Amino acid sequence: MKKIITLLIAALFINQSYAFGLKDVGQAFDKSYKCKSGDQGCKNREHLLAAAKVAAVAVAVKYIADMIIEHHAKKVSDEEGVVTDYKNTHDSLPDKPQASTYSTNALPGSVVQPGKKVVIQSDIVVVPGRSQKETLIQERLAIFDNEDNTKELKSLTKDVNEGTKRGGHYTNEFTFTLPEGLPQGVYPIKTTLILNGEEKETINNDLQLVLDINNKGEMRFVAAR
Repeated sequence: MKKIITLLIAALFINQSYAFGLKDVGQAFDKSYKCKSGDQGCKNREHLLAAAKVAAVAVAVKYIADMIIEHHAKKVSDEEGVVTDYKNTHDSLPDKPQASTYSTNALPGSVVQPGKKVVIQSDIVVVPGRSQKETLIQERLAIFDNEDNTKELKSLTKDVNEGTKRGGHYTNEFTFTLPEGLPQGVYPIKTTLILNGEEKETINNDLQLVLDINNKGEMRFVAAR
């Protein structure tokens, strides 16, 4: 049984640069240690389940690694307007630049189908600091595996205020299409706001990938074969 699983995993990663350590995979997915002593049937089922999960991770890694992520940032209002609004409720500016607003939204929603465009849209308002007015605003998008939520499949960091390095109100968008063939499940998405190289806030979003949505807008999972 172990030999079969090893061959299956090796076949998945041959001639690819997305390999995982088998020891790490075993620790993450193989729950055969929970089986009663001598219950070989239970251990075999857990070994096969672990191999299936590894295969799903391999597919997700390959597809998402090849996926193109587009980026677009837009200034909504200048730094002066943000400073005016901030001073309406605060006595003075902060010492260093800070975000007074940071929120994200998945469009058209958190339930998506393969082949359909997804937009992760962020609303960002950054106030300049008294002693540090220049501000490089960046945002990082990271997509994690649906089976092992600790495994990052792809990430991208982009400048939001490139060319100005000033505070203000911005919208930032990451656009991508989850490819056909990607295993269904919940894919965690994390966006992180970065000011002058320092991570300030991370927002978690979950994308529920389903293979079918009926005419009533209800999602339907397709049974694995």
